[in-house]
Amino acid sequence: MLSSLATKIAADPFAKIKNLIQELIERLLQEAANEANQKGWCDKATADATQKRDYAADEIEGLNAKLAKLEALSDKLGEEIDTLKEEIKELNDKQAEAKEDRKEEKAENENTVKEAKAGLDAVKMAIDILDKFYKTSAKAKVDLSLTQGPLDDAPDAGFDNGEAYKGAGAESGGIIGMMEVIQSDFERTISETKKAEAKAERDHLEFMTETGKSLAEKNVAFKEKKRLKDETDQNDNDATDEMASQTKILVTSIKELMELKKACVDTGMSYADRVAMREQEIASLKKALCILSAYAEYGPDGLADAC
Repeated sequence: MLSSLATKIAADPFAKIKNLIQELIERLLQEAANEANQKGWCDKATADATQKRDYAADEIEGLNAKLAKLEALSDKLGEEIDTLKEEIKELNDKQAEAKEDRKEEKAENENTVKEAKAGLDAVKMAIDILDKFYKTSAKAKVDLSLTQGPLDDAPDAGFDNGEAYKGAGAESGGIIGMMEVIQSDFERTISETKKAEAKAERDHLEFMTETGKSLAEKNVAFKEKKRLKDETDQNDNDATDEMASQTKILVTSIKELMELKKACVDTGMSYADRVAMREQEIASLKKALCILSAYAEYGPDGLADAC
């Protein structure tokens, strides 16, 4: 029986070719498995690169819009800060000018009052002196009991014989009256100057209060806008750095997709077509192997029923 079996096997003229077909089928199956693994890797790598590309593109789009807003805000804050600088400088200049003017005006008013008081004191003293003189001289009398010689022969001296010297008593009222007018002018000057000084001081204090309030508000606004601009510029720098990072990711992912396209897509035939062709080849080889095996087993008459 063993000898017959050995003879039968030895008599199979297709044994070698069947082994070759079987090996080819196994190699094709291994290739199919390998290509399936590669296809899985390609699909995953392509999906990952595509996801990175799309995410980076979305991030860049959002960052572009963010940067545009930040730059516009920074420019607006910069203009407002420059305006506040000018307004603050203008207010400081006005305050300095007002202080200098007030100082000069105050000194001028004080000098005016001082001079008017000095003039007033002088006029009062002159009025007092003249008033006392004329009042005293009006009461003056001359004793003629010791006079010798005839009085009628005396030359005209502009006054009667025996008349006491009383000065220009008749005109004294006019002189003193004029001096009293000058006195009232000095008093009015002093009074009006003091009133003007008090009003000027009130106006100055009011101006300094209003400008001080405005300065305080503008300084607070300046500091706040400066803080906001610094924060905006920092955010702009951060967004710019993030833009550079996302751009690098986008470029890298696009390069990956280009390399993957070469390895996974631009292969001359699609994966589906290769799978279909390989399956057809395997099916054909299996059928050929079946035919050869059936022929060896059953002879020509068994081919129809076997395969």
